[in-house]
Amino acid sequence: MPPPPPPVRSDAVPSASRPSHVLRPHHILLLWLLVVGIFPLEENPLPQKFTLTLHRLLLDEIAEIKPPRSYSDLLGDIKKAASVDHTGNAKELVQAMNKLTQLFRTPDDLSNLLHSLPVLFLDRDDEDSARYCRRSIFGYFCHRCYVSYTKLSIGAIARLHGDFLDWLKFKGDPRFVPPPGYAPIRKDLITNDYQMFKTKYDKREYPTAETYALFMKGVHTGDANVANEGLRRFFEQKFHEGSDSGLRQHAMLNLARMHYLRRELVACIKTLEEAITTARTAGDNATLQHCTSLLHRLPQFPIERGRKPIINEIQPQMHPLEILHDTKKLLMVEHQQPLTAAYEKIMQAMGLYDHYIDVQNGLFVESEQYAQHAVQSVVWNFFGCSRLARIEEDIVISFTEYGSEDNTRLTVTLNRAYHKARQGKYTASIATLLEPDVWRGLSLADYDLWAGEIWHILALRASRRGHVRQLRDYLVPRRPDTLYSPRDYLWDKEKSIGSLLRDPLHEILIMRRADHAHTCVNKLLTALWHAEYQGRYGIYRTAVVMLADVGLEFGMTKWCRRILDEVMPQIMSENDLEQKGFALFILARCVIATGDSSSEALRESIGYLEEAERCFAELELFSAQMDVQFLLSVVHHNLGDPARRDEVAERHEQTRMKRDQEHATIVEDWIEDTLQLVADVGAAIASR
Repeated sequence: MPPPPPPVRSDAVPSASRPSHVLRPHHILLLWLLVVGIFPLEENPLPQKFTLTLHRLLLDEIAEIKPPRSYSDLLGDIKKAASVDHTGNAKELVQAMNKLTQLFRTPDDLSNLLHSLPVLFLDRDDEDSARYCRRSIFGYFCHRCYVSYTKLSIGAIARLHGDFLDWLKFKGDPRFVPPPGYAPIRKDLITNDYQMFKTKYDKREYPTAETYALFMKGVHTGDANVANEGLRRFFEQKFHEGSDSGLRQHAMLNLARMHYLRRELVACIKTLEEAITTARTAGDNATLQHCTSLLHRLPQFPIERGRKPIINEIQPQMHPLEILHDTKKLLMVEHQQPLTAAYEKIMQAMGLYDHYIDVQNGLFVESEQYAQHAVQSVVWNFFGCSRLARIEEDIVISFTEYGSEDNTRLTVTLNRAYHKARQGKYTASIATLLEPDVWRGLSLADYDLWAGEIWHILALRASRRGHVRQLRDYLVPRRPDTLYSPRDYLWDKEKSIGSLLRDPLHEILIMRRADHAHTCVNKLLTALWHAEYQGRYGIYRTAVVMLADVGLEFGMTKWCRRILDEVMPQIMSENDLEQKGFALFILARCVIATGDSSSEALRESIGYLEEAERCFAELELFSAQMDVQFLLSVVHHNLGDPARRDEVAERHEQTRMKRDQEHATIVEDWIEDTLQLVADVGAAIASR
C-alpha cells in the first residue's frame, strides 16, 4: 500500500488568506436557473421529480467540489429530467435555456440579472420573506455573486458577457483547452482593471491549489518534470507575510513520496534526510514523524542483508497505515517471525485508526478504513485459510468504489485474480483484470502492479502447460516492471529466490526429477520446521507431502501413510487443486505400498488417482496428468481389468500428444492481443 498523504497544517493557509471570489460563466447559468427554475413550494408549477433533479444539480455545482461542467452537459441533464414531464412546464424551461444567447444579447441584459439578485436573499419586510434564506446554500451563493458583481468595472462586465456567450458555444475538452472566461485574473495594482472596487484581499495574490493538482497529475502519469515543476510553483506561492514560508519540509516530503512510488530509492533516501533535518529545525513534529516512518518503509539494500527491519512504535503523530505496513516486514520469511506477530500489528493498527479518527480528528479516507481487511486477507492466505481470505476480500470489494484509484481495492482484485488462476481459470482471471472498472482509475505506479499481475498469470499458465519457449522467448523479454525470479516458473539450479522455505523445496523437486530426492532430506526437514514455526501451513502441507514421497524411497510406508492421513483433511478443505492432486497421487502410492499391492489396496487407490487426474486436467498440468494416468493404468492391469486399462492408456496417449503439441507453441494470438491491450492502457495513463 502507498504511504499516507503528507499532513496538512491547519495554520498553513489562514481563512483570511483565501482568494477573493471571481465570477465565471457557469455562475451566470446557475444564477439564471435559481431565478427562473426554483419557486416557493406553494407556487411551484414544475413537477416534483424535475424540481428534485434541478435541486440536486444546483447543489452539486454550487458546492464546487469538482471542476465546473460545461453548458452542454448541464443542458443534457436538464433535458433528460424534463423528458418525463407531461405538463409541459419543464420543457418550457428547457426551451428558454436553449435561447440564452437571445436573452443575454447585451451586457445590460447580464447586468439586469445580476442587479436583481438581492430580491432572492433579502427580506422586504417581516411578512414578505425572500425566496432563499441568507444563510442557506442558495442564498449564500446569490449573495456572494452579487458582491462580486458590485466590484466589477464596466469593461469587466462587458468581458464577462462576451465570455459567457462564448462559453455557451464552447465544444472543446476542458481538460486540454481552457474554456472561455476561465483564465486566471491577475491582482497586481497596475494591470488589474477587472475590479472597480478592491478590498485589501483583492490587491494581492494568494496561494491556490492548481499547481499542486499539476504535481499530482505528474505523479499519476509518471512525468517527473511536470511533478517537480508543479511542486516548486506551489510552494513558491506567498502563504503568509513572513519572508520564509516554513513549509520546505512539506515540499521535501511530497517529493520523497513521489520517489518512493516510482521506486527511486536512492533519491528518496536523500530527499528524506533533507526533509528530516528541515522538519527538526522548524519544530514540525508531525512532518518529522511522517518522514521517519517513510524512511523505515524503504527496503534493505544488498549490503544490508541480515539486518533486522525497524518496527515502528506507536507515536502521537503516527499514521495508522505505518503500523499496518509493519505487517509486511513481519511477513517476510527471512525475518523468521511467526504470523501471529503480524496479527498483533494488525490489531494495533485498527486501534490506532479508531483513535486517529475519533480523538485526533484525522482526515478520513475511505480506502484507509478497509486497508486492514486487505492485509488480513493476505495473512490468512499465508496461514493456508483461503476461505477466510475470500471473506476479507469480499468486504473490501463490497464497500470500495468501482473504477477509482484505490490501491486497497486494486490489491485485493489482483490477489483474487491470481488465486483464480492457480485454480486453473486462466482466461477468467485475465478477463477480470481487463475489466475497465479495474484499470481506468489507475496511476502509473499502480499500473505496474496491474500489468505485472497479468504477466504473472500468463507466465503461470505457460509454465504449467509446458510452453517453455513461449515463457523464455516471448514473455520474459516483455516482462513489466515487476518482481520476478526464474525459480517461480522454471527449473533453475543457480538463481535462488532467497526464501528459507521455497528454495529448499525447489531444490528437492529438482532432485526428485533426477530420482535423488533422498539426498535433500535435511533441507526438507529444515524447511518443514520453519514453515510450522512461522504458521505458514499452506507450504507446510506441501512439505509434508514431499516428506512422505521421500519416505517411500526409504521403505517407510506405514509412517508415510500416517503423516499423510493427518494432513489430508486440511488439504481437501483448502482445495488448492495443484496441492490436492499432488497429495492424492502420493497418497495412492502410499496406499499401494502399505498394502503390498493387494487387490484391496489397488481398489482403494483408484479413487485417489482418478481425483488427482481430474485436478491435473483442470490445471492443464499435462506431465503430472500423464504420471497419474500411467499409474492408474498399471493398477487396472494388476486388477485384471483390461478394458479400463486400455481406456486409461488411450487417455494417456491423448494427453501425451497434447503435451507435445503445447511444447511446440511459441506464442498464441490472444496472448499477443492481451499484452498489446496492456501496453495501450499504459500509454493512455501516461498521456492523461
